[in-house]
Amino acid sequence: MKYVFVFAFPFVMAMLLVGIYTSAMHSPTPKNLPVAVVGTSAQAKQMAAGLNKADGSPVDARVVAGVERAKELLHDRDIVGAFVPPATADGDAVIYTAQAAGAAQAEMVKAVLEPLASAQHLDVVEKDIAALPAHDGMGVTAMFTGIAWVLAGYIVVAAIGSGAPELNPLRRLVPLMAGWASLMSLVIWLLVGPVIGAVEGHSAAILGLGALSIFTVSMTQTMLFRLLGLLAVLPGITLFVFLGVPASGLSVSEYAVPGFFRFLHDVLPLPAAGEALRSVLYFDGSAAGAHLLVLAVWTVASLALTAVVDLRRHRSGRESGSDTGGSAVDFQVPQPAAAT
Repeated sequence: MKYVFVFAFPFVMAMLLVGIYTSAMHSPTPKNLPVAVVGTSAQAKQMAAGLNKADGSPVDARVVAGVERAKELLHDRDIVGAFVPPATADGDAVIYTAQAAGAAQAEMVKAVLEPLASAQHLDVVEKDIAALPAHDGMGVTAMFTGIAWVLAGYIVVAAIGSGAPELNPLRRLVPLMAGWASLMSLVIWLLVGPVIGAVEGHSAAILGLGALSIFTVSMTQTMLFRLLGLLAVLPGITLFVFLGVPASGLSVSEYAVPGFFRFLHDVLPLPAAGEALRSVLYFDGSAAGAHLLVLAVWTVASLALTAVVDLRRHRSGRESGSDTGGSAVDFQVPQPAAAT
């Protein structure tokens, strides 16, 4: 039986990775991209209506009164692009994007909005309100930093569960994970910042966000271990990475993957950590609050559920007469039975 488990585990891992990543990201297609057409005229309303009638609903267009308002919405990530018709008969149309919110997404916006200008024989000027800096020209820093935070929180709990179960009680694990989260946040920041040079500034915010993200994942994985034992390794990596990466919007726009992943973008830890980091690095922290709330909810819910499971098992042990007088949180992660 143990040999079946040994080979079944990597088999399932490989199938999940290939199946989820490929199905989500092999053919990115825009769906309901939130864009704005700027203007108060009937022409602006007609343009927005025409965009919304396009086959496949590539965009969800709205009309906003002025350019400054469109820039505000773009800065806050309420929209991903804006089209400004020319002010004069011989003027140029303008397409606004925010490359720092996703380079691939910005290109997708231009590909959707440029035909609108071409159909009216208008020349187009492209403007970016949040261009990527030279030290992160492809915009991958937030994605890889977020993945590093997630793995730092996930792997340590998996290692403790299999190699050091005496550390599992919450009274020991919580302060240990808080210290680990702070340490690894510092190490990862040192790598992406001073050593590699992929980020500049925002040190305190990055360190705090990293510590919160790592601690959140560690507590969530702890909760999964309480419920599933060592088998929690598989749902953990699926939740944090296999589903988290395509749902994150950090490599492919969340508006270009199947709708299920668009939902996951708003609830999973990796998208929350990565989007909050983007907000800190490139948008002055704008819209970070909602993502921080997601991390906080995961942390509190995981701690609460873990404590409840520990308490119930402690009481069950006392009622069966097997209690040894330990704390209600002296629960050891179950180990798989030895093969006979």
